[in-house]
Amino acid sequence: MDFSSFAALRFLSSQREQRFLSWITTLSIVGIGIGVATMIVVLSVINGFETELRNRFLTANAHILMYRFPAGMHDYEKWDEKVREYVGPEITGVSPFIHSETMSRKGAMIHAVLVRGIDPVKRQKVQDLANIVRPISSLDLLQSEITHAAHGEALPEMPSIIVGIRLLEIMDSKVGDTIELIAPRSESSEDPFGDVQRFKIVGVYDSGLQHYDVKLVILSIPAAQRLFNMGDVVTGIEIGLKDAYKSAEIAKQLDEHYNLTVKEWQSYNRNIFEAMRNERLVISLIVAIIAFVASFNILTALFVTVTQKQREISLFKALGSPNDQILLLFLKQGTFMGFFGGLLGVLLALVLGYIIGNYRIVDLPDIYLLAKLPVQYDWRVYLGVAGGGVVIASLAGLYPAWIATKVTPTQGLAEK
Repeated sequence: MDFSSFAALRFLSSQREQRFLSWITTLSIVGIGIGVATMIVVLSVINGFETELRNRFLTANAHILMYRFPAGMHDYEKWDEKVREYVGPEITGVSPFIHSETMSRKGAMIHAVLVRGIDPVKRQKVQDLANIVRPISSLDLLQSEITHAAHGEALPEMPSIIVGIRLLEIMDSKVGDTIELIAPRSESSEDPFGDVQRFKIVGVYDSGLQHYDVKLVILSIPAAQRLFNMGDVVTGIEIGLKDAYKSAEIAKQLDEHYNLTVKEWQSYNRNIFEAMRNERLVISLIVAIIAFVASFNILTALFVTVTQKQREISLFKALGSPNDQILLLFLKQGTFMGFFGGLLGVLLALVLGYIIGNYRIVDLPDIYLLAKLPVQYDWRVYLGVAGGGVVIASLAGLYPAWIATKVTPTQGLAEK
């Protein structure tokens, strides 16, 4: 260890006659540690929140939707062929869908629902439903209705339905129960609300996204067409891609090539991600101010060190230490304080991140879509913020170090 590093560490250590200096040093290190820990935890939560939402949106939504609303699509198989031919090998699957809103009813309970008609086999090639529908065998029941309809057989009197888990709770229902959906009112309807069709609940939809789970119900394509009197029309087609992040580029090409509405998964909730980016910027600025305030503690500690160590500084100079070595000594002292503070901050952040990620400390409102705060452990965040703390501490020590170089070899010895 060189002289400047050894002397800097000695100046940081506690001595009986300099307890005040030791306390200032300790508080300065703790201040940097708290600032670093706060910044890491905030960024880890925001990054985790964004990553979790992206993963859940990708699970719950197709990468690209092409549709014509409210007119719908006739002969969607032709559109399937056209899209596959135009886009090429980037596509993993194409599936028809029906999308419409109505009301569900069970007894006196009425709730707005979003009806999604799907073809499970084709939808599986677009996106895996195994992680969000249970039991997975409920999809087979929907597929059997499609198979029977293709052979000209009538739908069951009570078709199958998969219901969002939060909607199931609201309607006080369970798998095996019966639920009613209200179709558009026909002239012959005796119900003032409209035609009512009964469905048997065969499965649960649980995407983890509360705004879907609270209102989404899934039917087979033929059951949804019968409910809304659509004949053989579908709302549109869903497209799955090998690379989900190419969706914006491919959607733009499809939008320019076809006279249809084209939406890609990143645009469904663009406002949420833009708001999160803005929040990250604002919160990072606020937390950076905390670290900036902590740097003033380091500035104070080093000024006190320069004042109380003038005899040692004069002695070093008398023994031949040049000004650049004295400057380096105090710069290293600030750097060491930043290093120890950054290390403390990383340890605190790991502990806080574990607590936040594993225990439901805060109940998030529905607007945030998730039940608890997710935490993403990214070494780049930890290293970057801790390194920033070291840089701030080093810069804080620059002016006191320059003052220390102005102490003459005789000044400190004469005062002592």
